[in-house]
Amino acid sequence: MSTSPVPLATQAAADRALVAVAGQLLDDADAVAAVLVEALLREVPEVSGDPLSAEETRRSVRAALVLLVGAWRRGAPPERVAPPPEVQFQIGVMARDGIPIGALLRIGQVAHGAFADVWDERLAGLGLRAEVLAVAMRRAHQLTFQWFTGLTRQLSAVYEAERERLARTPERVRREAVDAALSGRTVDVDALSRTAAYEFRRRHVGLVLWRDAPVLDGVPAVADPQPIFAGVSRAVADALGAAPPLVVAAASGVAWAWIALRDDPDPARVREAIEVACPPELSIAHGDPAPGLPGFRATHEDALAAAGIAMGSAARDRVVSFAAVELVALAGGDRARARRFVARHLGPLAAAGAEPARLRATVRVHLQEHEHRGATAARLGVHPNTVSNRVRAAEELIGRPLRERSLELRVALELREQLDADFG
Repeated sequence: MSTSPVPLATQAAADRALVAVAGQLLDDADAVAAVLVEALLREVPEVSGDPLSAEETRRSVRAALVLLVGAWRRGAPPERVAPPPEVQFQIGVMARDGIPIGALLRIGQVAHGAFADVWDERLAGLGLRAEVLAVAMRRAHQLTFQWFTGLTRQLSAVYEAERERLARTPERVRREAVDAALSGRTVDVDALSRTAAYEFRRRHVGLVLWRDAPVLDGVPAVADPQPIFAGVSRAVADALGAAPPLVVAAASGVAWAWIALRDDPDPARVREAIEVACPPELSIAHGDPAPGLPGFRATHEDALAAAGIAMGSAARDRVVSFAAVELVALAGGDRARARRFVARHLGPLAAAGAEPARLRATVRVHLQEHEHRGATAARLGVHPNTVSNRVRAAEELIGRPLRERSLELRVALELREQLDADFG
């Protein structure tokens, strides 16, 4: 069945609308990427929702979005646009993790649908005449179909090539050993140690290393940080007198590592070794030392928890230990509930700003010094009367004396410090 030709004026108006929406998508790339990631997390179980993996997915989706829309604006054939390196790396991670290719195809379908919905929504918001809107939407759907068909074809090839490459490479062997150790299943520890070239019977310090990717011209930089992660992990192991670490890629900008130690290390020495080895562009979270295979799992889970808390904090150190945020991890597993707890026990004292922060700092030290005014003043370097004035002001804000429900108050103060980004 033939269709009537589109009047030139209508086609021109539709083209202008597409160009306008393409500009919006580039300007709002972060927000659009967040919409697509939300759809993937909701509809594709294989897409991990932990904070670090979700951030890697967001970066990859954003890079693909910017690349696709930018290529169309330059007149490049949509189906021939090569996927960005960030996306190719994540597909490689899927292959290494043994995630079936069907999940990749499902990711393409869901992303295609969500992206088409974004185009429709943006076009509908332009107030176009009905005939112009229909032509623009039809062209937008053609573009998204061509884009995602081409991407899925190329990424399937990347997936298959990676599966072939990793058939029995040392990297694949290490990953399989890590998966077995983390699974909780009964395993032959000595055989696993020989396979991974890592002593699972020793005491372990788990690390999570990540890098906030720099952005160049609106697109995340491409440099692969995995060799940097491996080098930093080796430097930590060397500083602690340990054998070479066990390091695996968790995502394009994230690695997991373990250091095996013969003796129980001094926590201060562990932190110092990590701080010295950690370059400015990286962040590292580490768990507490723990023995044997159960300890291998426990220190890794602690490091993951510390990393998740660190990523949610507005002001954080480059090196974060689980010991420093353990209370927050226990009390703040439900972030929304943790915020309510802080608001309930601190009231206006939880507010953002220099003065509430000064009062909170004074109250924390005052409680640590068992409400001794002189000791608090000495630690803060202020006059004892200043301590009294600040404590009085804080009590007015929270509506009760500090000694009343002081345990809840201490927990709320610690949570408020770690959830700083939520109270901005």
